[in-house]
Amino acid sequence: MATAASVDGYTSFGASITKDGFKQTLTCPAPRAVVADLDVLAAAPAIMTASGYGDLLGKVPAGADWILADATGTDPIPPHVWALVQGSLREAIARPAQVRAGDLDALAGLVEGLMLSGLAMQVAGSSRPASGAEHYFSHLWELEGLAHGVDGGPPPEHGLKVGVGSVAIAAFYERFLRRDLRDVDVDARRAAWPAWPEVERRVRAAHTTPGLDEAAVTQSRDKHIDAAQLADRLTLLRERWPELRDQLRAQLLPAAELRDRLHAAGAPATPAEIGLSMADLRASYTRAPMIRSRYTALDLAAEAGLRDELVAELFAEGGYWADA
Repeated sequence: MATAASVDGYTSFGASITKDGFKQTLTCPAPRAVVADLDVLAAAPAIMTASGYGDLLGKVPAGADWILADATGTDPIPPHVWALVQGSLREAIARPAQVRAGDLDALAGLVEGLMLSGLAMQVAGSSRPASGAEHYFSHLWELEGLAHGVDGGPPPEHGLKVGVGSVAIAAFYERFLRRDLRDVDVDARRAAWPAWPEVERRVRAAHTTPGLDEAAVTQSRDKHIDAAQLADRLTLLRERWPELRDQLRAQLLPAAELRDRLHAAGAPATPAEIGLSMADLRASYTRAPMIRSRYTALDLAAEAGLRDELVAELFAEGGYWADA
């Protein structure tokens, strides 16, 4: 019995729970049925509805990350699962102001989108259809207590952090898609690619929180590839880049538009609005990918030798976060 349109977990096969200092998806029975009374949802605290909107908005950049993972062969996209989340997504997030005002039709679209997302996770047997780098930002901020309620309020809800993470990843994609991966020197990248012992050293230096530290090592080890595999991946992506870049641009929305939609829905869209420092936000672009083995744009940019440069641009004069 849903009492707020706040999360996509009502119909999920699992529960996202912090265990041993690490955010994990623990398997639990999926519901046989879900009832959501729109009048009850409309009467819920507005911040919970805003959280649900932020969680659903996160499926936009998450879809782009999945497109990248599919292109590399690390996480293929089953069309029927993709359609469950992405098929009606644009319509479900199209009316943020009406969602905030409690319009029942807009709320119906929001809660349906959230429930379809949960069903997609059931079908896939993982959270891949519903989360990408934007969720890893949220998990990192939660596990390390980096995001705080403004003016002494409670820590921000999951979807509110996801919304800010979505803006952060959308801004990163905007910079990334201006690059041409066909210009990447594959041989140079292969020669510079670190072996696992060096990567482990970097992960341990970046993560010292008990529980999260060992989990980050395990997750990073699971997705680490050797230099020969890197060369094969970059060669493949260089060949496919023009078509792939068009796919990504068609999937994404501009960071400024995501910001405006979140504000219209009554949700935060900047780090300051969730009590997060700019320094912690900047570090998240490097640290968040370490806590999940799932492939995202942040991983590809690192493999291509572009991530540090792109992040620096975001915070430099004229960059998205400098302007924000």
